[in-house]
Amino acid sequence: MVQSRQLWLTILRQACRNGSILAWWRDARSFWLALGITTQYSIMNTGKPKLTLAQPSPARAADPRLLVGDPAPWFRCASNVNPNFDFSTVAGRYVVLSFFGSTAHPVGKALIDSLIAAKEIFTDPDFYCFGVSVDPSDRQNPDLTQSRSGMDIFWDAEREVAQRYHFAQAETPVAALQPITYLLDQNLHIVGVFATNDGRLQADSVLQVLKRLPKLGSPRASQMQAPVLLVPQVLERDICQRLIEGYRGGNPTESGFMVEREGKTVQMHDHRHKRRSDWTITDREVIAAIQERFRRRLLPEIKKAFAFDVTRMERHIVASYDQSGGYFRPHRDNTTKGTAHRRFAVTLNLNAEDYVGGELMFPEFGRTTYRAPTGGAVVFCCSMLHEALPIIRGQRFAYLPFLYDEAAAAIRQANNAHLGEGVQIYQMHPSRPALAPDERKSRGQGKGGRPTKGGPRGGKGGNPHRPRPR
Repeated sequence: MVQSRQLWLTILRQACRNGSILAWWRDARSFWLALGITTQYSIMNTGKPKLTLAQPSPARAADPRLLVGDPAPWFRCASNVNPNFDFSTVAGRYVVLSFFGSTAHPVGKALIDSLIAAKEIFTDPDFYCFGVSVDPSDRQNPDLTQSRSGMDIFWDAEREVAQRYHFAQAETPVAALQPITYLLDQNLHIVGVFATNDGRLQADSVLQVLKRLPKLGSPRASQMQAPVLLVPQVLERDICQRLIEGYRGGNPTESGFMVEREGKTVQMHDHRHKRRSDWTITDREVIAAIQERFRRRLLPEIKKAFAFDVTRMERHIVASYDQSGGYFRPHRDNTTKGTAHRRFAVTLNLNAEDYVGGELMFPEFGRTTYRAPTGGAVVFCCSMLHEALPIIRGQRFAYLPFLYDEAAAAIRQANNAHLGEGVQIYQMHPSRPALAPDERKSRGQGKGGRPTKGGPRGGKGGNPHRPRPR
């Protein structure tokens, strides 16, 4: 494990010129950002960043900063091309969002000047670059007011955007700013955080990563697909590893499945239908850390995709399928009185690179298989027929909760009378649900309300392969 981390740390440094990046390098099937090194970044007076391996700690769950895997907050803000620019419309490409702060700040000026100097990169429709200024005097700078293909500047004099991204408070002086750049994926989730006190080095690190990203390709016809949601980077790799170690050091038991017998929901075991072992997580700190990451990274996507507000979670288990016969034949997750409350199932892979087979398949929607990268989740409605295909080689670990809301919780409690012997009675607690939204603003809140139609700059007309932000 130590040798593996050191290897990837070396690759990270080489890829980004001494490592001026806080990022993870991800599964190659999506793109190579975020393959699993958790890093911490310290700004040094020399301008050269220091990278150290982060220690697994549930306390990181409460970190208010935006981290890799978090959705970038949406906002509306004046820009050099639009007085009320809707940032949510820029999805569908790799986005560079650079808080350079002010051209009166030496690091900020070097950062935005370096990005502008590389403007040819952003003529590629796969990329878009935004600078964010909190200095009103920058609106008089012709280099910033000029319209360029693939590049725009936000005028955030009121610092509403800066505060949402934890870049600056209303009273922060320009000299105290620490310029920072975020790299976002097509879904506007953070895949890289770049921060040094050398603006040129920070920009160059971003540009080096952009050159290595796979092409997104041109629009193409869709094929039959199950209505599922695949969200990468929900859990960090250190948490995934901790859960696997918990399983190995715990007391896993054979996993059954629920059926109706004489009006009662009971658990059955039948190796013709299912072969799996489960370990129950009991550490409250670990559970709280997982729930916090679900609130930050997964629930906003469920809300966006399915218009559903998740407030509750059923069970905290690590499941294991191995090559001795791990599988789960086609089934639905809510066909009994004791499971009727389940709304969404989550399959969160903990070690996607370590096994062959084990993909999810939804037979009603064809034979396409689904497999999230390590730390990523596949989310689907519990009424959909699905199966876990057999493991061919290795051992698969996954975290498998169910999600529901307050109305479903009432159904769950009402159905206690239909639970058979050995099935745990449910008591709906009236206190604040574990997955209720926290006090932070959600992704879509803030100035401007709902997103407008159309892509960046343009909406109607123009080249559909190069929409302009609005």
